[in-house]
Amino acid sequence: MPEWVERYSWQRLKEDMEAREDFLAESQTFICHVASQACFRSLEWGRDDELSEALIAFNEAIDLFVEDKGVPFLAYARVLMKRRLIDYYRKQRLRQAVSLDQEDVGRRIEVHLGIDEFREQEQNRERAEEIRQFSKALANFKLTYQDLVEVSPKHRDSRETLLRAARELAFDPELWQQVERKGKVPMQALVLKTQIHPKVLERGRKYILAVALLIANQHDYVYLREYVLTQEKGAKG
Repeated sequence: MPEWVERYSWQRLKEDMEAREDFLAESQTFICHVASQACFRSLEWGRDDELSEALIAFNEAIDLFVEDKGVPFLAYARVLMKRRLIDYYRKQRLRQAVSLDQEDVGRRIEVHLGIDEFREQEQNRERAEEIRQFSKALANFKLTYQDLVEVSPKHRDSRETLLRAARELAFDPELWQQVERKGKVPMQALVLKTQIHPKVLERGRKYILAVALLIANQHDYVYLREYVLTQEKGAKG
């Protein structure tokens, strides 16, 4: 889960309005990203009503979310936001397509979705869609899931080192722009930034690139990224 989520306890978010306001403010980038994808156009705060609808749904997700259910909060909130936008377009009688369940546009759906119902009905579909999208993203870099199976580090120390390199790559705007522009890891620049031996980085190049792709696009890969960060925490433990 992204670092800005982990700073808050759910009890505090549900009871402390100031903490909730801070959390909502810090979540605006995620909310805007999800809503813009759902509406197939760029949205701006203060201009587009869709963002207000998405914000309301995100706030409701905080109230409805139950910890320790095996559900990532952002995945749950993402579905509630998309459902609310579907309902918004239905009520406005707009025929614009929405990415989640396009066939539902124009007919009533249940906007509110309990956490247990989400576990039963939505998780598998959401996870499968993430895997499909990530497979396409990997293909753009001439990578496959099979590549990742073959190059994934087996030892904790190696995994920790490569995960650190992936984070440095993903969070450095200049380096990540080079990745997107050239389709490969800027090895020399990454060596200088991380001080990791070039041979180590070269052996883990495919793994670093795949993990950095998850981290750099954290709002798209809620399930997959959470799995990677769980590995990272285990590597540090």
